[in-house]
Amino acid sequence: MHTVESLIKESVELISLPDVYIRLRDVISSQNSSIADVAQIIAHDPAITARLLKLVNSPFFGLASKVDTMTRAINLLGTQQVHDLVLATVVVDSFSGFVNDSFNIYDFWFKSVYSAVTARLLAYNCRSIDTERPFIAGLLHNIGHLLSYQVLPNESRAAVELAASKNIALYLAEREVLGFDYAQVGAGLMSEWHLPESLQQITEYHIEPVKASSFKLETAIVHISSALAELAVTQIPASPDTLVVSPICWELTNLAAEDMTDIKNEVDKQASMVMSMLFTHPKSA
Repeated sequence: MHTVESLIKESVELISLPDVYIRLRDVISSQNSSIADVAQIIAHDPAITARLLKLVNSPFFGLASKVDTMTRAINLLGTQQVHDLVLATVVVDSFSGFVNDSFNIYDFWFKSVYSAVTARLLAYNCRSIDTERPFIAGLLHNIGHLLSYQVLPNESRAAVELAASKNIALYLAEREVLGFDYAQVGAGLMSEWHLPESLQQITEYHIEPVKASSFKLETAIVHISSALAELAVTQIPASPDTLVVSPICWELTNLAAEDMTDIKNEVDKQASMVMSMLFTHPKSA
Protein backbone atom coordinates (compact mmCIF):
# COMPACT_ATOMS: atom_id res chain seq x y z
CA MET A 1 0.00 0.00 0.00
CA HIS A 2 1.46 3.32 -1.07
CA THR A 3 1.68 6.38 1.14
CA VAL A 4 2.15 9.96 0.01
CA GLU A 5 5.81 9.69 0.95
CA SER A 6 6.45 6.43 -0.94
CA LEU A 7 4.61 7.70 -4.02
CA ILE A 8 6.70 10.86 -4.08
CA LYS A 9 9.92 8.93 -3.52
CA GLU A 10 9.11 6.74 -6.50
CA SER A 11 8.15 9.76 -8.60
CA VAL A 12 11.20 11.93 -7.95
CA GLU A 13 13.43 9.15 -9.22
CA LEU A 14 11.76 9.71 -12.61
CA ILE A 15 11.00 13.44 -12.47
CA SER A 16 13.37 16.12 -11.22
CA LEU A 17 13.79 19.83 -11.72
CA PRO A 18 16.68 20.82 -14.02
CA ASP A 19 19.94 22.33 -12.83
CA VAL A 20 19.07 25.73 -14.28
CA TYR A 21 16.16 26.05 -11.85
CA ILE A 22 18.17 24.75 -8.87
CA ARG A 23 20.93 27.30 -9.57
CA LEU A 24 18.38 30.06 -10.08
CA ARG A 25 16.64 29.28 -6.78
CA ASP A 26 19.95 29.22 -4.92
CA VAL A 27 21.11 32.52 -6.40
CA ILE A 28 17.82 34.28 -5.66
CA SER A 29 17.93 33.08 -2.05
CA SER A 30 21.48 34.39 -1.64
CA GLN A 31 21.81 37.85 -0.11
CA ASN A 32 24.88 38.53 -2.22
CA SER A 33 23.28 37.89 -5.62
CA SER A 34 22.50 40.56 -8.19
CA ILE A 35 20.07 40.92 -11.07
CA ALA A 36 22.99 40.24 -13.40
CA ASP A 37 23.66 36.94 -11.62
CA VAL A 38 20.03 35.86 -12.03
CA ALA A 39 19.97 36.88 -15.69
CA GLN A 40 23.21 35.04 -16.41
CA ILE A 41 21.88 31.74 -15.06
CA ILE A 42 18.70 31.94 -17.15
CA ALA A 43 20.69 32.95 -20.23
CA HIS A 44 22.55 29.63 -20.06
CA ASP A 45 19.32 27.98 -21.23
CA PRO A 46 18.38 29.58 -24.58
CA ALA A 47 15.08 27.68 -24.85
CA ILE A 48 13.83 28.92 -21.47
CA THR A 49 15.09 32.42 -22.23
CA ALA A 50 13.21 32.54 -25.53
CA ARG A 51 9.96 31.31 -24.01
CA LEU A 52 10.18 33.73 -21.09
CA LEU A 53 10.82 36.71 -23.33
CA LYS A 54 7.95 35.65 -25.58
CA LEU A 55 5.63 35.51 -22.58
CA VAL A 56 6.89 38.77 -21.07
CA ASN A 57 6.37 40.59 -24.39
CA SER A 58 2.86 39.21 -24.86
CA PRO A 59 -0.38 41.09 -24.16
CA PHE A 60 -0.65 38.94 -21.04
CA PHE A 61 1.79 41.27 -19.30
CA GLY A 62 0.90 44.37 -21.29
CA LEU A 63 4.27 46.07 -20.94
CA ALA A 64 4.65 49.40 -22.69
CA SER A 65 7.93 48.64 -24.46
CA LYS A 66 9.66 45.59 -25.89
CA VAL A 67 11.78 43.54 -23.50
CA ASP A 68 14.74 41.97 -25.29
CA THR A 69 17.01 40.86 -22.43
CA MET A 70 16.50 38.89 -19.24
CA THR A 71 18.15 41.68 -17.27
CA ARG A 72 15.46 44.10 -18.38
CA ALA A 73 12.75 41.50 -17.74
CA ILE A 74 13.99 41.03 -14.17
CA ASN A 75 14.19 44.78 -13.62
CA LEU A 76 10.59 45.20 -14.77
CA LEU A 77 9.01 42.12 -13.19
CA GLY A 78 11.20 41.43 -10.18
CA THR A 79 13.06 38.28 -9.23
CA GLN A 80 10.05 36.50 -7.71
CA GLN A 81 7.95 36.83 -10.86
CA VAL A 82 10.82 35.69 -13.04
CA HIS A 83 11.48 32.79 -10.66
CA ASP A 84 7.84 31.73 -10.91
CA LEU A 85 7.84 31.95 -14.71
CA VAL A 86 10.99 29.84 -14.92
CA LEU A 87 9.43 27.37 -12.48
CA ALA A 88 6.31 27.15 -14.64
CA THR A 89 8.41 26.44 -17.71
CA VAL A 90 10.64 23.78 -16.16
CA VAL A 91 7.76 21.94 -14.46
CA VAL A 92 5.89 21.76 -17.75
CA ASP A 93 9.04 20.42 -19.40
CA SER A 94 9.68 17.93 -16.58
CA PHE A 95 6.33 16.27 -17.22
CA SER A 96 6.53 16.48 -21.01
CA GLY A 97 7.17 12.75 -21.31
CA PHE A 98 4.07 11.77 -19.33
CA VAL A 99 1.97 9.25 -21.26
CA ASN A 100 -1.18 7.53 -20.01
CA ASP A 101 -3.91 6.20 -22.27
CA SER A 102 -6.66 6.91 -19.73
CA PHE A 103 -5.48 10.42 -18.86
CA ASN A 104 -5.95 13.37 -21.22
CA ILE A 105 -2.74 15.30 -20.70
CA TYR A 106 -3.82 18.19 -22.94
CA ASP A 107 -7.00 18.72 -20.91
CA PHE A 108 -4.93 18.54 -17.73
CA TRP A 109 -2.55 21.29 -18.82
CA PHE A 110 -5.30 23.40 -20.35
CA LYS A 111 -7.18 23.27 -17.07
CA SER A 112 -3.99 24.12 -15.19
CA VAL A 113 -3.19 27.08 -17.43
CA TYR A 114 -6.81 28.25 -17.32
CA SER A 115 -6.69 28.10 -13.53
CA ALA A 116 -3.39 30.01 -13.49
CA VAL A 117 -4.69 32.83 -15.68
CA THR A 118 -7.89 32.97 -13.64
CA ALA A 119 -5.98 33.09 -10.35
CA ARG A 120 -3.86 35.98 -11.60
CA LEU A 121 -6.94 37.93 -12.67
CA LEU A 122 -8.78 37.18 -9.42
CA ALA A 123 -5.75 38.35 -7.43
CA TYR A 124 -5.82 41.61 -9.36
CA ASN A 125 -9.53 42.02 -8.69
CA CYS A 126 -8.91 41.35 -4.99
CA ARG A 127 -6.30 44.11 -5.00
CA SER A 128 -3.73 41.53 -4.03
CA ILE A 129 -0.20 42.93 -3.88
CA ASP A 130 1.14 39.78 -5.55
CA THR A 131 -0.63 38.60 -8.70
CA GLU A 132 2.12 36.30 -9.98
CA ARG A 133 2.35 33.86 -7.06
CA PRO A 134 -1.36 32.97 -7.51
CA PHE A 135 -0.54 32.37 -11.20
CA ILE A 136 2.08 29.71 -10.49
CA ALA A 137 -0.07 28.27 -7.68
CA GLY A 138 -2.97 27.96 -10.09
CA LEU A 139 -0.75 26.28 -12.65
CA LEU A 140 0.67 23.68 -10.25
CA HIS A 141 -2.19 23.03 -7.81
CA ASN A 142 -3.26 19.84 -9.67
CA ILE A 143 0.23 18.45 -10.19
CA GLY A 144 -0.44 15.59 -7.77
CA HIS A 145 -2.76 14.04 -10.35
CA LEU A 146 0.18 13.42 -12.69
CA LEU A 147 2.16 11.63 -10.00
CA SER A 148 -0.79 9.49 -8.94
CA TYR A 149 -1.53 8.46 -12.53
CA GLN A 150 2.11 7.75 -13.18
CA VAL A 151 2.70 5.51 -10.16
CA LEU A 152 -0.83 4.24 -9.43
CA PRO A 153 -2.76 4.34 -12.73
CA ASN A 154 -5.31 1.65 -11.89
CA GLU A 155 -6.12 3.03 -8.46
CA SER A 156 -6.35 6.56 -9.86
CA ARG A 157 -8.85 5.44 -12.49
CA ALA A 158 -10.83 3.64 -9.79
CA ALA A 159 -11.01 6.88 -7.80
CA VAL A 160 -12.37 8.75 -10.83
CA GLU A 161 -15.01 6.07 -11.36
CA LEU A 162 -15.96 6.13 -7.67
CA ALA A 163 -16.32 9.91 -7.70
CA ALA A 164 -18.63 9.67 -10.72
CA SER A 165 -20.74 6.83 -9.31
CA LYS A 166 -21.17 8.46 -5.90
CA ASN A 167 -21.31 12.02 -7.28
CA ILE A 168 -18.66 13.15 -4.83
CA ALA A 169 -15.54 15.29 -5.16
CA LEU A 170 -12.55 13.47 -6.63
CA TYR A 171 -10.34 14.16 -3.62
CA LEU A 172 -12.86 12.40 -1.38
CA ALA A 173 -12.91 9.39 -3.69
CA GLU A 174 -9.10 9.34 -3.74
CA ARG A 175 -9.05 9.23 0.05
CA GLU A 176 -11.29 6.16 -0.05
CA VAL A 177 -9.31 4.35 -2.75
CA LEU A 178 -5.75 5.55 -2.18
CA GLY A 179 -5.79 6.67 1.43
CA PHE A 180 -4.70 10.18 0.42
CA ASP A 181 -5.62 12.81 -2.17
CA TYR A 182 -3.92 14.58 -5.09
CA ALA A 183 -3.54 17.82 -3.13
CA GLN A 184 -1.46 16.08 -0.47
CA VAL A 185 0.65 14.47 -3.19
CA GLY A 186 1.20 17.79 -4.95
CA ALA A 187 2.16 19.56 -1.73
CA GLY A 188 4.50 16.69 -0.84
CA LEU A 189 6.23 16.93 -4.21
CA MET A 190 6.66 20.67 -3.78
CA SER A 191 8.22 20.08 -0.38
CA GLU A 192 10.58 17.50 -1.89
CA TRP A 193 11.50 20.06 -4.56
CA HIS A 194 12.00 22.77 -1.91
CA LEU A 195 9.46 25.06 -3.55
CA PRO A 196 8.16 28.06 -1.58
CA GLU A 197 6.06 27.29 1.48
CA SER A 198 3.22 29.38 0.06
CA LEU A 199 2.90 27.04 -2.94
CA GLN A 200 2.89 23.99 -0.69
CA GLN A 201 0.17 25.40 1.56
CA ILE A 202 -2.04 26.65 -1.29
CA THR A 203 -1.77 23.31 -3.08
CA GLU A 204 -2.60 21.23 -0.02
CA TYR A 205 -5.59 23.27 1.11
CA HIS A 206 -7.17 24.56 -2.09
CA ILE A 207 -9.61 21.62 -2.00
CA GLU A 208 -10.70 22.51 1.55
CA PRO A 209 -9.85 26.21 1.94
CA VAL A 210 -11.63 26.44 5.28
CA LYS A 211 -8.74 24.40 6.75
CA ALA A 212 -6.03 26.80 5.56
CA SER A 213 -4.20 28.46 8.46
CA SER A 214 -1.96 30.64 6.29
CA PHE A 215 -2.07 32.14 2.79
CA LYS A 216 -5.85 32.12 3.16
CA LEU A 217 -6.58 34.66 0.41
CA GLU A 218 -4.30 32.95 -2.10
CA THR A 219 -5.81 29.56 -1.25
CA ALA A 220 -9.31 30.95 -1.76
CA ILE A 221 -8.27 32.43 -5.09
CA VAL A 222 -6.90 29.09 -6.35
CA HIS A 223 -10.01 27.28 -5.07
CA ILE A 224 -12.22 29.58 -7.16
CA SER A 225 -9.90 29.48 -10.18
CA SER A 226 -9.88 25.68 -10.12
CA ALA A 227 -13.68 25.59 -10.08
CA LEU A 228 -13.85 27.95 -13.05
CA ALA A 229 -11.23 25.92 -14.92
CA GLU A 230 -13.26 22.75 -14.40
CA LEU A 231 -16.25 24.44 -16.05
CA ALA A 232 -14.06 25.62 -18.92
CA VAL A 233 -12.77 22.11 -19.65
CA THR A 234 -16.26 20.62 -19.53
CA GLN A 235 -17.64 23.62 -21.49
CA ILE A 236 -20.30 24.37 -18.89
CA PRO A 237 -21.29 28.06 -18.57
CA ALA A 238 -20.22 29.73 -15.32
CA SER A 239 -23.16 30.68 -13.13
CA PRO A 240 -24.10 30.62 -9.43
CA ASP A 241 -25.84 27.29 -10.12
CA THR A 242 -22.90 25.57 -11.83
CA LEU A 243 -19.96 27.01 -9.88
CA VAL A 244 -19.14 24.84 -6.87
CA VAL A 245 -17.21 27.10 -4.50
CA SER A 246 -16.76 27.04 -0.73
CA PRO A 247 -18.61 30.04 0.78
CA ILE A 248 -15.54 31.09 2.76
CA CYS A 249 -13.78 31.87 -0.53
CA TRP A 250 -16.36 34.50 -1.46
CA GLU A 251 -15.92 36.03 1.99
CA LEU A 252 -12.12 36.10 1.77
CA THR A 253 -11.99 37.52 -1.75
CA ASN A 254 -14.99 39.85 -1.39
CA LEU A 255 -16.19 38.50 -4.72
CA ALA A 256 -19.42 36.75 -5.73
CA ALA A 257 -20.42 34.02 -8.14
CA GLU A 258 -22.19 36.66 -10.23
CA ASP A 259 -18.80 38.32 -10.88
CA MET A 260 -17.37 35.22 -12.51
CA THR A 261 -18.99 35.57 -15.93
CA ASP A 262 -16.95 38.68 -16.70
CA ILE A 263 -13.84 37.07 -15.21
CA LYS A 264 -14.32 33.96 -17.33
CA ASN A 265 -14.82 36.02 -20.50
CA GLU A 266 -11.48 37.72 -19.91
CA VAL A 267 -9.70 34.46 -19.10
CA ASP A 268 -11.08 32.90 -22.29
CA LYS A 269 -9.15 35.53 -24.25
CA GLN A 270 -5.84 34.83 -22.49
CA ALA A 271 -5.67 31.13 -21.66
CA SER A 272 -4.97 29.78 -25.15
CA MET A 273 -2.30 32.44 -25.68
CA VAL A 274 -0.48 31.48 -22.48
CA MET A 275 -0.88 27.78 -23.34
CA SER A 276 0.82 28.30 -26.69
CA MET A 277 3.76 30.10 -25.05
CA LEU A 278 4.37 27.60 -22.26
CA PHE A 279 4.18 24.61 -24.59
CA THR A 280 6.22 24.19 -27.73
CA HIS A 281 3.50 21.95 -29.18
CA PRO A 282 0.40 22.78 -27.10
CA LYS A 283 -2.01 20.47 -28.92
CA SER A 284 0.12 17.48 -28.05
CA ALA A 285 1.11 18.65 -24.59
